[in-house]
Amino acid sequence: MALLSIITPNWLVRMTKGLSSSQQSRRDHYRSQISDLRSLLWMLHDHNTRYIRCPQSPQASKARKEIEEFCEQLLTECNNPQRPLFRVLKSRMEQVLSSLPNQTKAGWYAIHHRASDHLIYIIDEVTRSYLAEGTMDATYEEYQAFWQTWIDTKEAQLRYEQAVMRLAEGKTAAWQSVNLQSRILQKRMHQLSLMSSGDATLAFDRVDNRFDSVIRSTEEEIPASSLIKISQDLSVILLHLFDRELIVRTTDNEPVKAKDELKALPMKAS
Repeated sequence: MALLSIITPNWLVRMTKGLSSSQQSRRDHYRSQISDLRSLLWMLHDHNTRYIRCPQSPQASKARKEIEEFCEQLLTECNNPQRPLFRVLKSRMEQVLSSLPNQTKAGWYAIHHRASDHLIYIIDEVTRSYLAEGTMDATYEEYQAFWQTWIDTKEAQLRYEQAVMRLAEGKTAAWQSVNLQSRILQKRMHQLSLMSSGDATLAFDRVDNRFDSVIRSTEEEIPASSLIKISQDLSVILLHLFDRELIVRTTDNEPVKAKDELKALPMKAS
């Protein structure tokens, strides 16, 4: 090994160190971006839950302005290859936030849902870039497995919500569709819970029991508003799970910071 060090040209040693330093720099950049994007995702979530009943209040306007400024900061700090990605994010958020105050409740949820999905796919792209700079292929594969199961659950949730909307509109055979989509969504939840922590399993159990009630019920026994509430509660759990996965994959064996512990999944009341 010592002989190899002696005969290795100095320029090759310097180049190898430079590549290693450059790789670490990119990883640090992506990790910082992921942290910022996680913050933006929670800002968007908080705006959705806090201001749907008062979208034109001064506090709501201030929250939207803060989100817009945060997107501008992300665009300013991204590297050149990422600029189109973050330029589209900034433009999309500006369009969404400007249109929200005049929306109906259903329109508000739909627009917020699309904006969150757009942001989530950007987070996924940056996360893959971060993991690709590492040396642990298993970590990338584990994240890929989680992501596929998580996004399948989100898609099943969307189909469930669409079925509930048809039920609220009085469409023919809508209840049968709600029942079917409840079963499919419940199956996806079970698959995802197998990849999650004990806290997540408890949170899933609470929603899972409510889906059991839906499946056993007959038409008109549960109002559409209650069916939507189940999905909204599931959305919070899924958001926590995604956030936790990002923390785990980007800490590089460092302890999770205290501020991240505040995002722990809700425990089931005893």
